[in-house]
Amino acid sequence: MEIEELKTIWKKYDRKLDNLEKLNKRLILDALSKKPQKKLNWMKYRSFISLFLLPVILILGLHDNFRIENVDIKFLTGCLLTLTFLVVLFSMNFKSFMVLRGINLGADSILESAVKVTKFKRLFVAKRKFNLMGFPLIFAGILLIAWKSLDFGSNILFVFIAVSVFSLTLGYKHLKIYKAKIEGLEKEIHDLNEYAE
Repeated sequence: MEIEELKTIWKKYDRKLDNLEKLNKRLILDALSKKPQKKLNWMKYRSFISLFLLPVILILGLHDNFRIENVDIKFLTGCLLTLTFLVVLFSMNFKSFMVLRGINLGADSILESAVKVTKFKRLFVAKRKFNLMGFPLIFAGILLIAWKSLDFGSNILFVFIAVSVFSLTLGYKHLKIYKAKIEGLEKEIHDLNEYAE
């Protein structure tokens, strides 16, 4: 064999080797991106459900209080407080959902996906702060809406305190766990960078 033939064969095998390496990286990337994609899909689902869950729960829980004889200044103030909280929360949840919906691990580059997850994380932190600050607002609104149907006995104050402490504690723990999941997703996406082309 001559040197030119060997060079041609070498280039041919070199191209095949490059193609195999690219294919290997792609297969590894696809396999490794399944777990973050499942987390992402779960977060999209939860984000979508959160758009409607609280308003539906409030409507179902307070529907007996929406009668014409209950309408007074307390009731209207409670409706205004609750509606304000729900509108702001819906807006934040909608923005979060749209950011999550825009993440496509298959089509976006790893960097683009990481930037979008970081944007979602910032929205989540802002929503978390709003929830902690807005909790008294929604609690007061619900209390004012249900004012006429409440029996203010000696134990009702303890029930309100217990419910609010329980809700805040449960909400804080839940948000802490969810934040850890977001950070885990962020880390998994950064780990994919090694196999990106």
